[in-house]
Amino acid sequence: MFDKVCPCGSNIPYQACCGKYHHTDFIAETPEVLMRSRYAAYAMANMAYIKKTMQGKPLKGFNEVEAEQWSKSVCWLGLTVVKSYQEYVEFIAKYLEKDTVKTIHEISEFKQIDHAWYYVDGKQIQIPALKVSRNSPCPCGSSKKFKHCHAA
Repeated sequence: MFDKVCPCGSNIPYQACCGKYHHTDFIAETPEVLMRSRYAAYAMANMAYIKKTMQGKPLKGFNEVEAEQWSKSVCWLGLTVVKSYQEYVEFIAKYLEKDTVKTIHEISEFKQIDHAWYYVDGKQIQIPALKVSRNSPCPCGSSKKFKHCHAA
């Protein structure tokens, strides 16, 4: 797992990328780096890191167990950073849930507290889900038909 390419889309090994934030005392230098490391944590169901990097409103009602179960039940397809400016990062994260590609399009807000960045709020932009037909290419990028890959 640690020698694979990082899920955040950097095309570098996980251990040299988001893994150093997940498994050491390194702290993300910018809101975009924190957002990418949080995406990778969701893709790897690392809810301890997700919780550790939140402050304020997002912590209220956050259920680590439910979040981990959900994170493990979907197939994470990729992350696109649309725009990163000051303490805001706009991103699009795609995942496959059963036979539907769903999208999280969010403008996330971050705050620096004692030299560390934290996720403090987010505004979601609704994007309709896209149903995947059985004979379509699998959205995971495997080059197989969906029925022979994630629908199997």
